[in-house]
Amino acid sequence: MSRRTIVQAFKGALAAVVAWVLADGVLGLPQPFLAPYAAVFMIESTVYRSIRGSLQQLAAAGTAVLLAFLASRLVPDPVAALGVAVLAGLLIGRWTPFGDSGRWVGVTAVLVLTVSGATQEVLLVDRLVETALGAVIGTMINLVVLPPSYARWADAATADLGAELRAVLGDLADALRAPDLPPDSHAWVSRTKESERLVRRAEEAVGWHNEAERMNVLRRHRDHREHDRIAVNLREAWPRLVQIAEAVRSCIDSGPVFSYPSPESRAEYARLLDGLAEVVKHGAERADAFHQAIADTRHQIARLDERLTSDVAGSGAAARGLSGMLLPARLALDALAR
Repeated sequence: MSRRTIVQAFKGALAAVVAWVLADGVLGLPQPFLAPYAAVFMIESTVYRSIRGSLQQLAAAGTAVLLAFLASRLVPDPVAALGVAVLAGLLIGRWTPFGDSGRWVGVTAVLVLTVSGATQEVLLVDRLVETALGAVIGTMINLVVLPPSYARWADAATADLGAELRAVLGDLADALRAPDLPPDSHAWVSRTKESERLVRRAEEAVGWHNEAERMNVLRRHRDHREHDRIAVNLREAWPRLVQIAEAVRSCIDSGPVFSYPSPESRAEYARLLDGLAEVVKHGAERADAFHQAIADTRHQIARLDERLTSDVAGSGAAARGLSGMLLPARLALDALAR
């Protein structure tokens, strides 16, 4: 169980107690069960969801109370009135503006009819006051008391993705420098494709982080777009790394040993992969090392490109194999440099 879950649980308990004390002890409302009921539901995973949820909860509760009142007035039999109110509440609650709170329209109508009786207009007004009070208290507690934050998750997820992509590039570079053919080149492609799980995790974490910062007046002052930029850059570079791994595998599997590029050619391409790994490593800082890594990698791509176009005969095997790395490497570098 995470720390965030425990904190939110304590906040829900606190919201319920405060809402009940104010509704019962301060305002003296009779049977103010809707106050803690609404307060607990406002302890959402982000402040933005609490504010949105409070508005939806108020709309749902108000609709439920109105349905209960109309059903009790228009349908003489109490049991039939209950059925009509619940039926209407379940249907109306599916309306999109109610959001997740829509499913509680019918349930709240049951509570209003069975606990207080909808024929007493004063009690109906009390129910609306209770709901509003609970929604406000729950939202305020979620905002003021340790508001939910996903910054650490976003940091960790993007860091894990960057580390995995660096590791893949490093392993490919080491394999190219090795004197013999690698034993299992297909494993590189599989590993690179499996890193999509980290790509999705980073996207999810950054999405939650951005939402948690919306309408959160207590948020830390930092450039929240930085998470977005890093995650987007790594995500756009990832399929290019898959293509690079496939190019290396294709080169290794294309024929007998004598068609494998020379150690000198492989070392040149390994340096290109080293450069991409350095760009990924320094991508979060955007310091001098980052810009230097970009410049060095661009120079290495240009050097290999010139070598291939000016000496086709001398670079035959490489031109047929490892040269397939150049385009995805250039595209990956463009994505990482944004």
